[in-house]
Amino acid sequence: MGEITASAAAARPKRDKRAVTALKARFVRHNWTLVALLFVVLLIFPVLPFVEGWMVYQGSLVIVYIMAAQGVGILTGYTGLVTVGHGGFLAIGAYTAALLMKFTGLSLIPGMIAGGVMAALFGMLLGLVFLRLAGAFMAIGTLGFAFFIGSIVNNVPIFEGRTGISLPANTVFGLEIDDFGFYYVALVTLALITLFIHSLMRSGVGRAFKALRDSDKPAESSGVNRVFYRTLAFSISAFITGVAGAFNGLIVNYVSAEVYADIWYSVDLLVAAVVGGSAMLFGPFLGGFFVAMVPFFLDELADFAFILKGVVLIAVLVLAPAGIAGVVARPFRARRRRLLDETRGPAQTVEAEGVQS
Repeated sequence: MGEITASAAAARPKRDKRAVTALKARFVRHNWTLVALLFVVLLIFPVLPFVEGWMVYQGSLVIVYIMAAQGVGILTGYTGLVTVGHGGFLAIGAYTAALLMKFTGLSLIPGMIAGGVMAALFGMLLGLVFLRLAGAFMAIGTLGFAFFIGSIVNNVPIFEGRTGISLPANTVFGLEIDDFGFYYVALVTLALITLFIHSLMRSGVGRAFKALRDSDKPAESSGVNRVFYRTLAFSISAFITGVAGAFNGLIVNYVSAEVYADIWYSVDLLVAAVVGGSAMLFGPFLGGFFVAMVPFFLDELADFAFILKGVVLIAVLVLAPAGIAGVVARPFRARRRRLLDETRGPAQTVEAEGVQS
């Protein structure tokens, strides 16, 4: 193969790097457009003429799963850590809110925040304990955490085991709210969490998360504090999942070990994050909807619902590892890679082609 001279390489067409930036901005706009459309659908859903009360309850459940999937996504999508234990944080959020409401009369919003804070504290401890774990070892460790929390709520008397804790009606600012009011409180919370995640991932903290995800040793050598940022990622992830857990318990004003001692919550949240695609803003919306609605549509075939989730999870891992959202983003990423190739400097081009020859 003939040598490529520097002058020939310099003559190779190069795109202005602004084209790459413009493409990235276009992708962000498309991402937000999809998220905005999904929020519009969620906003108008309860007031549609054919919607009945039980549908609003199911809609609230979808919102809870979206929130929880967003929490898992902080670890799996943005930080690159595998977790199979977020059902434990869901339980912590639910029981914290329930116990505070039972013994202190706390209302919905403070109870939800308290559930998130308590889960975040456990997340911080877990992040420190599992600091040196990764991959399958991290998955096993977090699974053990979920079993531990399930055993606690099932056996410690204050949590009332499988008898459960019944709660009074939900109130906001002293006013009792029905299913419609609960739905919109959950929706506003989801909007705030979505905006927070978007801002977080565009900040220095988000860039540190992604640097550790891509390669932790080079990230550390460039000044990223691995201990701090991994612990912070666990805390934020746990807080969001804890908030979702508080809502999950307060939807029916009842929490029980029969629900929260079950490991399937952790599996469902992982499925939601993987299937939807947790590294993109609209991914958890798709995954949360899938996980929440499959049991509903297969109500008479509950066992088949687990099988279907497993089949879909395997199919996504094999065919689209970045999830459904990743499939949507694939054309943008391919275009961006081509533009980056075309904007490489002449020296890089000569060196790369020289190696190939």
